Parts: sequence; C-alpha cells; structure tokens
Amino acid sequence: MRPSTEQFDSTCFTTEHGRGDYHALLLPGLVPDGTETFLRQQSLFRAFGDVTTVNYPYDGFDLDRLVESLDKRIRAAAHRGERPVLVGVSVGGGIALELLRRTQSNPLPLAAVILVSPLTCIDDLAPMFKRFLDPVLHPPEGTTATEGIEKARVFFRALAARSMGEPLISKWKALFTPPHGWIQLRDQSVRLRIERTLDGIPAAGGLERVQAILRFVGVHQLRGVLTKAPTLICWGSRERHTLRMDGPGTGLLCRPDLAFRLFPDAEIQWVYDRDGEEVPHASLLKHAHAFNPLFKRFLKRMSRTTAKRTLAEAG
Repeated sequence: MRPSTEQFDSTCFTTEHGRGDYHALLLPGLVPDGTETFLRQQSLFRAFGDVTTVNYPYDGFDLDRLVESLDKRIRAAAHRGERPVLVGVSVGGGIALELLRRTQSNPLPLAAVILVSPLTCIDDLAPMFKRFLDPVLHPPEGTTATEGIEKARVFFRALAARSMGEPLISKWKALFTPPHGWIQLRDQSVRLRIERTLDGIPAAGGLERVQAILRFVGVHQLRGVLTKAPTLICWGSRERHTLRMDGPGTGLLCRPDLAFRLFPDAEIQWVYDRDGEEVPHASLLKHAHAFNPLFKRFLKRMSRTTAKRTLAEAG
C-alpha cells in the first residue's frame, strides 16, 4: 500500500523489532522512500533495538503533521524505556533539524542523533541541483510547477540509477557470472522499486515535498543548543554536486568548532570509500560499506557510555 495522508500513521511509519533497547527513527530525503534509502542499514540498527522507518505520503506532504508525529513517537518510545535515536538523511536531516528547533524549549529525550548530508535550508543547495528545483518553486512565465516536477522526476531517476552502480544488461548473463552478476541482479530489483516510487508520486505530492524545504529555518538562524544528545554528522566527500559546503547551514555543521554551539557533543566525519574513492551526497545504498562502520562504532560507543553510567549509578 502506498504511503498516504489519509492513512498517515499506518502507511507512513513501519516499525520492526530489534535486539537492544535503542529505537531508531529513520527519515529519508525527498526520494526514494525510507524503505529503500535505509535498506542496507536496517540490520545494523536492529542490532541495537527497534527501528521505525518513515515513508512520506505520495499524495501530499504536511511538515507540521510529520514533525508533531515524530515528537509524539520519540517521547512515547522514551516513556516505554527505550532510547530514541533520530536519524535524518539529506532533506530528512533538515526535517530532523526542524524537529529539534521546534522542541528547543521542551527538549526531546534523545539518546543520540545521526545526520547524513543534512540539507538545512534552500540556500545550502549547489547551483546544479538548485537549477532543477527553481522551476518547481518559481515557475518561469508560461510554465507551471507541474512541468518543473516532471523535469525533476527525470533528473531524480538518473540519480537513482547512478546510486545503484552498473545497470543490468542481461539477467541470464548475470545469473552465470557470480558474484558481480548477482550483485547487479540485487541492485536491479532495488532500482526498479525506486523507479516505481518516483513514478508513483503525483505532481501535487511532489510539489508539496519540495515546498517543505522553503519552511526550513536553517541552523544559521538559531541560537542555543538543539540537543545535548551525542550527535554524529556525516558528509560525503563529494557533496559539491548537491550541496554548497560553504552554504549558511552546511558551512556551520561541517566544522566542529562551529557545530558545537548547536550540538555540544558532536562528532563530524567526512566519508570516503575503502579505496579512497569519493562518496556522493547521502549515498547510503551504493556506499553502505563506507557509512555503516561509522554508524556501528558510534552506536557501540553510546552503548558503552550508557553501561558505564548505569554501573556508576548502581554503585
């Protein structure tokens, strides 16, 4: 069933049980769905506890409703004795920052925060990427936002194809050329799921997703601590095609000496592949092996710190 505004709670939030006492809430970017965005991190997060994956509605996007629901879910998880971890990727990172901004006066009971390539405001976008969104947000005379959405859809489809590595040429050839061919078969199924998502979002729903970015206040406008929870901020080493790393928000959150004003317990990582290859913006699918060790190490450190604190309190 497609995520929808009518059945928001039942179709947009999927919870799977894990083995620890953490509870990760996973927020994807504009596309693809959270189910595909975090496909190769699910087992990692479940090793530490329950995981709730967010898939945004296809037929619309209500930022206020989403933020309110996340607020309630995080507080409910903490009330059950779980340790909530807020995870946001790209635009999902911007939504996470909006949530933290709106709850500054009543801080969320978070155990940790993980942000991957967070888009803090529209002015963080790189010129190439902004070129595809401007016709949607500000249609030129004689055009409509729908036309801009369709052009952006083609662009996102191309990005999705690149994010999954080499395209599948022959299913039969792939079957008989392990392991490379089998990897292509696996990636092809994910690519098709992403394409179905892109094709399934109507123009009105896509427009509301893009317009939500305009409502991000941006961390450069903020004063005071957003959260005292340990925070991991990861940037791809090749963000430049998507984000300006000297943007008002990116320029702040990529520098430990500035980020600490909002996140006093922050760790900032620039992510490279195992062979030193540059990693693009929010590339959790293709470069899971580059991101996952960082997530695992961070969560293990959180677990050890919690265990030490518990022992100290018991003693």
